[in-house]
Amino acid sequence: MATSRANRELTTDDKTEVVKYLQDRMSLGKLPRGSIKAAAAALNLNRKTVSGIGKACLTQGSSPSKKAGRVGRKLRYTPEHVTQLVQELPQEERSTMRDIATATGLTMGTICRNLKSGTLERRSSRLKPLLTDENRTERIDNTMLALTPGFGLKDTGIPTFRRKPRLRELAF
Repeated sequence: MATSRANRELTTDDKTEVVKYLQDRMSLGKLPRGSIKAAAAALNLNRKTVSGIGKACLTQGSSPSKKAGRVGRKLRYTPEHVTQLVQELPQEERSTMRDIATATGLTMGTICRNLKSGTLERRSSRLKPLLTDENRTERIDNTMLALTPGFGLKDTGIPTFRRKPRLRELAF
């Protein structure tokens, strides 16, 4: 640690070196006066940095990175793992994406990405019949009845529809 660091964060080896230096000078569980200042001068660090590492080691027993959980590769789930988690859910808990996310512990983004990639498929419980030829002709007939008699087109070429009278316009 005689040379200056290029990185902002100390490595675990540097932290271990600071802890060893402080433990060598510790007597009866306490550091003598001025030992943190001496460690800072010897290891070419700031006094507050040495003090923070020493306190963290005494209270926690180790000095993990304070960025834990925010650095490194993000946790990724394989498509097989996601499908397995969703298939283990009962049908009642699979109604919405938010329900799936809370039940499985996955994020909404993970579920959305898997839907887009095709790992998960969207299913609907809505029963809607397809438009048959018979229904199609009936709808066309109803539309033609709604057109005004005569040409059915204004000067603009847009079909006009009969307006049904509103309740307040009717005279009783």
